[in-house]
Amino acid sequence: MKEARKILILYAKFGDGHYQVAQALKQQFEEQGAAEAALYDPFAEAYPALNRWSQSVYYLSTSQYPKAYGWGYELTDRIRSTSAIGRWLHSLGADRLIRTLNEERPDAVIQTFPLLTMSHVREQTGCRIPTYTVLTDYVLHSRWLHRETDRYFVATEELKADLAGAGFAPERISVSGIPIRSRFRAPAPAEAEGNGDGAGRTAKFVLLMAGAYGVSAEVGKMASALLESEDYSVLLVCGKNGALEDRMRRLFAGEPRVRVFGFVERIERLMAKSFCMISKAGGITLTEAVSLGLPVITYRPIPGQESGNAKYWASKGMLTIANDLEQLKRQTDEWLAQTRTSESRQSHVSLYSAADAASAIATQVLSDLGAGSAAVHRPLIPLNKKRRWLQAILGTH
Repeated sequence: MKEARKILILYAKFGDGHYQVAQALKQQFEEQGAAEAALYDPFAEAYPALNRWSQSVYYLSTSQYPKAYGWGYELTDRIRSTSAIGRWLHSLGADRLIRTLNEERPDAVIQTFPLLTMSHVREQTGCRIPTYTVLTDYVLHSRWLHRETDRYFVATEELKADLAGAGFAPERISVSGIPIRSRFRAPAPAEAEGNGDGAGRTAKFVLLMAGAYGVSAEVGKMASALLESEDYSVLLVCGKNGALEDRMRRLFAGEPRVRVFGFVERIERLMAKSFCMISKAGGITLTEAVSLGLPVITYRPIPGQESGNAKYWASKGMLTIANDLEQLKRQTDEWLAQTRTSESRQSHVSLYSAADAASAIATQVLSDLGAGSAAVHRPLIPLNKKRRWLQAILGTH
């Protein structure tokens, strides 16, 4: 009996999307029965305190200071992996990853976040563990680029052309789509989470998303603006932000056309119930919506990858961009006016032809590895003996 391959999938929890991509890939490898997959967050494992601080800065900047976030996005787009700063950034967590590689001895490593620690390890140690990178947005950023990547998986032909224009051989770039969980590949039962759906069972539903961590600061204003129309009700999802959920429950107490949720694990059920979704423009969230044929309005997309994602799907007719509350109300009315028949849903889904991206990626990786025996690993030596002071300051494990 052929020995199962071991796949190590790297992610980071800045938002929930990269983790969901990693989960989708793990599920697919295991469903194919030819590989065992494990998830690993090199930055969080190496620097837990710094990781928590960085996440706080990320959520604060994206929710309260989007222009500052956009400035940082543009600034880091100028940093190449071959520069001193680029090498340092990709080196974060490298020694902890080396320890894991020595322990787990994976046959391949997949990176789903633009901290390309495995590519840096290959560059510095000369190890040849096959390394793949899965881009999780519809626009290219230089933080995703590293020569020590055997194959890239991207969402679109346009993104493949951009990557090839950056100097990567086309044969090393596969257009797979962005991996999503299997339950988003087909319409889910149109039912809301929780008990007592107080949002009005005969109304049309707008799904208003504050993000997995509840970072959209204006959801209260948006919901209030939507309620000016009597044609629909609001399903308001606050994510893991308990304070926001409590605040929204107080704000809309006694309002029968608003149903407030915290974090919803089976969010596809609310998507299936709604005629449109108002959301941040994260690559994974948009991919899930498109796969289900759900139109999206993105409100004031954050400069950077979210703005790029929004513009891409707006060009495909699957998304509109609202910059103020009046535009938001008008665009919601326009989506409501469109009849969502099964034919129209299918036409939307056809725009995203690679809805089973996780399967395509798993199949390609296993094909690349071939039918031979597992790779022979030589022990890797830690890199940062000269940086023990940094380990002490950042709390490296």
